[in-house]
Amino acid sequence: MRPLLIALFLVLIAAPAAARADDDIGYALVVGSNAPGPGQAELAWAEDDAAEVAEVLRDLGGYPRANVRVLIRPTPAALLAAITALERDVAAEAAAGRRVKLFFYYSGHARASGLSLGRDELALAELRSRLLAVPATLTVVVLDACQSGAFSRTKGAEPAADFSFNSKARLDASGVAVLASSTGSELSQESDFLRSSYFTHHLLVGLRGAADDNRDGRVSLDEAYRYTYHQTLVATAATAVGSQHVSVEVDLKGQGEIPLSFPDKATTTITVPADVAGQVLIERLPARAVVAEVHKARGAALAIAVAPGTYQVLVRDDVTLWRCSAAPGRRPVTVDLGACTREGLVVTTRKGGGGPVWQASLVLGVGGGRADGYVQRLEDFGYHRQGLGNLQLGAELVKRVNRHVLVGGEVGVLGGDEWQRATELEPLAIGWNTYTLGAVGRVETGGRLRAYGQLGAGLALGRTTFRDSMNVTSGELHPGVYGAAAVGLDWWFARRWGLTLRVTGSYAPAIDNLIGDQHDSGLVTVGVGAIGRR
Repeated sequence: MRPLLIALFLVLIAAPAAARADDDIGYALVVGSNAPGPGQAELAWAEDDAAEVAEVLRDLGGYPRANVRVLIRPTPAALLAAITALERDVAAEAAAGRRVKLFFYYSGHARASGLSLGRDELALAELRSRLLAVPATLTVVVLDACQSGAFSRTKGAEPAADFSFNSKARLDASGVAVLASSTGSELSQESDFLRSSYFTHHLLVGLRGAADDNRDGRVSLDEAYRYTYHQTLVATAATAVGSQHVSVEVDLKGQGEIPLSFPDKATTTITVPADVAGQVLIERLPARAVVAEVHKARGAALAIAVAPGTYQVLVRDDVTLWRCSAAPGRRPVTVDLGACTREGLVVTTRKGGGGPVWQASLVLGVGGGRADGYVQRLEDFGYHRQGLGNLQLGAELVKRVNRHVLVGGEVGVLGGDEWQRATELEPLAIGWNTYTLGAVGRVETGGRLRAYGQLGAGLALGRTTFRDSMNVTSGELHPGVYGAAAVGLDWWFARRWGLTLRVTGSYAPAIDNLIGDQHDSGLVTVGVGAIGRR
């Protein structure tokens, strides 16, 4: 679970009233870092979030592409140097009489005292002072990081409701507004299902048009805040960490709205008609990246600005799922449920659960067994092993209990051993398979490529078969215990499907003979298999 806390900081410095709209120009500095600080786990989606934010700013925010600068895993010195460069550029634009809007975004780790940039930390107080020193007319700062609500503590914060209900008439091109998706002591979260932090995902969906309540083709600061506040609260209400509550710092003068995006200027859109109601999910193919996940009410159309490409639109109510294809080029596309594939729901999934909960795997391994007293006794009696290796087949079903830990059960079979001794008639043959049933626990880390280690323990049942020289076969059962340890890599090439590669060592002392020798039929194997999740 990624500890994330989001703060949206807007600084509006007075500008000449006679400045023309044509003189406006935008600059953006977008920063993403998955790198952990001391005692922190590596994040999965912070750098991807930064890339998505940069694209939305270029496509819908009115920022020239060359003016949107992206930093990945910077040091504090590199980040401050980039802010210094922006300060010079903005000062030059202001000297030429242009109104400058500046957008700063950071997604990564942070503590209450500062941004965690790998091993080093950049103090929030220093970041704030450096951003305030940039002479922009309008500065928008979004901090998607743990406990960054402390960013606003230097001036104090008003309750979120004050901003949500009372600030619209106060917004203009002068003053300060600091928004935090959670308080300075709360943790924000990211979602493996959304492949994003909850707040950044819903902020971007809002900027793509979902937040445009008055349908004027623009998403204002107030609209973006209200939409993101409610969607983030709903999405995190059912998670183990708990809800994120937005706080706000406001010191604005005058009147007017602050536009953050212009979805009406998008090259294309996907529109869900007004008469459709339910949960709407828009995925970009083939990556299956979630572009939007929103609950749509009947009565108003939902238009989401997207780049040209291929998409899948899923619309779900309590009993039915509609699966729709959309391939917008340079023209908008409207979803027609009548042309979609209709499916009945067998299992419904709650929103905000943090991604798939159940994971299953089927793995086939090849390896070798152990030589022990039981095997030595066979050799003493003239038996010779047949074949070169042993097989291990296992199936697992585990449930995710947090971001890195899964627990569940497994069944398997260890087998392939056969020993023979020549006779004047048919050869004598003895062989065995061992069946296992147990509990399994796994610890994993990573994104699409996940490294893991796991332990299993339970019961074993060995079954030996003996075939005599007359070709008559008899068998015996041998109960025992079982244990296993494995390390491996999972590759999730799709949202719900993947491949796994693992090395497993197992222990199963279940088989014995009449003179007291016991055989451990456990194996050391290298295995490959298929994995799925939901």
